[in-house]
Amino acid sequence: MPRKQPKRSSQRKPKRQPPVFGAINYRFMALGGGLIFLGFAIMAFENAIDGFLSLFVSPILVIAGFVVFGFGIARKSRNHDDTPVSQQN
Repeated sequence: MPRKQPKRSSQRKPKRQPPVFGAINYRFMALGGGLIFLGFAIMAFENAIDGFLSLFVSPILVIAGFVVFGFGIARKSRNHDDTPVSQQN
């Protein structure tokens, strides 16, 4: 006995969710990740324990990278509306 195929016209297409982050958010997150990587790379390449770069510059870059990355996550896009998708018509 052949299987019944569900009717395609009666199935609802799921509504597309808007993107969580905008392009500027991803740029901030990429910049933050780059600063974190640069800070750790400078720390690794300068082998001197008492070096200026490994003691002062690298930690500042790493902390700044985490701040910029967090800002990229927390920043709300300007074209993003507050209404959830389930309440839109």
